[in-house]
Parts: sequence; C-alpha cells; structure tokens
Amino acid sequence: MNSMTDQVAYLKGLADGLNITDADNTGKLLLAIIDTLDAIASAVSKVEIAQKELDDYVEDIDEDLSGIEEILFGDDDEDDDDDDDDDDDDEDDGLIEYDCPHCDTTVFFDEEAFSLEEEHRCPRCDKAIFGEGDDEDEDDE
Repeated sequence: MNSMTDQVAYLKGLADGLNITDADNTGKLLLAIIDTLDAIASAVSKVEIAQKELDDYVEDIDEDLSGIEEILFGDDDEDDDDDDDDDDDDEDDGLIEYDCPHCDTTVFFDEEAFSLEEEHRCPRCDKAIFGEGDDEDEDDE
C-alpha cells in the first residue's frame, strides 16, 4: 500500500468486509469519511501527475536554454561568470566608471579618450567631478 488511492481502496474493502452500511449514523459517518478520503486521494493523484509533467517540461526548457547559452556565450561561460562581472566595466567595453562626489551619479568615461587634464562635469549636478574646477565656478559667480 504505497499510494493514497491504494490505502483508500483498502479502507473501502475493510468497510465492506465489516458490513458497515449507512443504516445507522456511525456507518453513514464512516462511509462519508471514506468517500472524502477517496476524493482527496484522487485529487492528489492528479496533482502528482501534473507536477511530473511540469517537471519534465521545465527540464526540457532548461536543456534548450543551456544549448542556447552555449551557442551565445561559449563553453567557458560557467567558469568565468564571477571574473567577468568584476572586469566588464574596465576591460571589455573600454569604459571607466566613476561616482560623482557631489550627487553620487554614476558617470562613464571612455578609457582611451580620458584625461585628468580636462575638466569633467557631472551630467546631473553640473559640478566638476575631478580636481578643483568646482571651486573656480563658485569664485566666478
């Protein structure tokens, strides 16, 4: 008796063997409980079947997605995930990321064209990001 439906079938047979009928209140109660258990066992069985189908479907999707990832990113993607996240901004796209000291806006600069000699202003607050350009602006006003 592994499944719930087998256990409920056993209870039905036991009730029949004990000649339990709905002639008295106790018999009505026991038969109603067995019928309710039968309905529950049937519903659980349907859920188990649906869950198995869903598991198979998700597994197929995962395999398909793995194939697509391998085509797009190559075989070594799993080994380098953590390393790539740290180096993406500096090496792969040639950008330098810097937070404005005045408003904390993240600003990106082209690595090859970047020079500290030039004045770089924040696009959000329009203050100088590096050096003392901000102090000169206050003196001019």
